[in-house]
Amino acid sequence: MLGRTAYQEPWRLLAVDPELFGEAAPFAAMKDVFQAMMPYIERELARGTRLHSMTRHFVGAFHAVPGARAFRRHLAENGVKAGAGVSVLRDAVALVEDRVAPSMAA
Repeated sequence: MLGRTAYQEPWRLLAVDPELFGEAAPFAAMKDVFQAMMPYIERELARGTRLHSMTRHFVGAFHAVPGARAFRRHLAENGVKAGAGVSVLRDAVALVEDRVAPSMAA
């Protein structure tokens, strides 16, 4: 069940390091995670990987956050187009409200 939750609601993993290891979380919000992933995504795009091949796994990234539907819609409509680049993902992430993971907000 943890694997399913990690895939469908990855933001839940943001608090794992503090809970299990007593260490600071590397990222406070999913937007920070996406920012850290941008260089990897750019490298993969340069190698010929289609943006949609990567972003199709991101649908649960902003579960129950205002703007999540717009994020998913933007990726679904634009991420599948030939030549879609990292700007499509950046634009999609910008549609989501800034929010810290619920378990880290306290």
